Parts: sequence; structure tokens; C-alpha cells
Amino acid sequence: MHMRLILLAATCALVLSACKEQGLYVMQSASAAEASSSPASTSLVLPLEVDIHVAETFVKIAYGLNEGQRFQSTEFLTPRLRTSQAAALIRLVKDHNGFDGERVANAVLSLKGRVSGIQFGREGSPVLYIELPFWTHQREEAAPTAKGTRVSDVESEKLVNELKVLFVDQLKADEFSVNRRRVRVWWD
Repeated sequence: MHMRLILLAATCALVLSACKEQGLYVMQSASAAEASSSPASTSLVLPLEVDIHVAETFVKIAYGLNEGQRFQSTEFLTPRLRTSQAAALIRLVKDHNGFDGERVANAVLSLKGRVSGIQFGREGSPVLYIELPFWTHQREEAAPTAKGTRVSDVESEKLVNELKVLFVDQLKADEFSVNRRRVRVWWD
């Protein structure tokens, strides 16, 4: 029995490490005393940082932005990123048909602290996936807490309407769809 617990603990540690490396959320539990006394418990920020230099290389290769490059991918998606990280990657794609990388990056930066994260990629043309939080502690840059407050459907719908005006009306996205609390924005 003791050996099984050790094996289980080792497996959990590997899974948590893999989740962190891929920028995924990791659930942590601690007693109230540990949470209030540990500086690490309040310094964890989600989504986790990615190596921005590697991410930039990935986007440049995928979009065929390197001089003399004879390869590109028309289908790819980054992991969930912070708005600042996503904006840096979006800026690399100066323009693609109706997509203006600088303007879209600025729009993404305006969402800081209001969304759970952004995925950027390509589905033929540029695409964004914007994750909306179910709980206040799931917002980007929020300090993790044992319990946040639920983001109401009304508040979420208000943000979706704001996003539609921003991305469709102002930035001329060709497609805008919502699946629960995940918004897809696509330019052709």
C-alpha cells in the first residue's frame, strides 16, 4: 500500500510538471494557513508563461515569415497565452488579407485581466480563440484563491457583445462565433 502511494505521488508530480510546461492550469490545494503564509501561493499567475522566443519562432515558421523560407502551416494554434504574449505573436503577422496584426494586437491587449487567455493561430487565415472566465479567479493575472465569485451570464454576454463590436465592426473579422465561453474570431 505504501509503495502504491509513493508511485501515485510520483505520477501526479510528472503530470503537474507536464501541465505547467504546456501552459495549462494546475489545481493546487493548501490549507488556509499555508495559503496565507506562502508567498508562492499568491505569485502563481495563469496562464503560465511560455518561452516567447520559441513561440515567436513557431509563429514565424507557421506563417512563412522567415526570408527564403519554403514552408508554412495553414493549420496551427498556440497554447492558451496571456494577452501580452498573444499580442507579441500577433504583431509578427503584419497583414494577411483583412487582418491587421498591429491593430488586432492592440485590441487583445485591451482585454488584459478580463479574459482567461488567448490562443492565436491559423485556420487557413488568422484565428483567435478568446477564453472567457466562469469565475473571477480564472481571469488572466488574477491571484489564485480558494474560491472566486461566479461571472454571471449577463456579464459574460456583455463582454461577448463588446468583443463582437471590437473584432467584427472595428477590425473587420469575417467570422465571429461563441461556444459557451469560448469566442472564435477569424479573418479571411
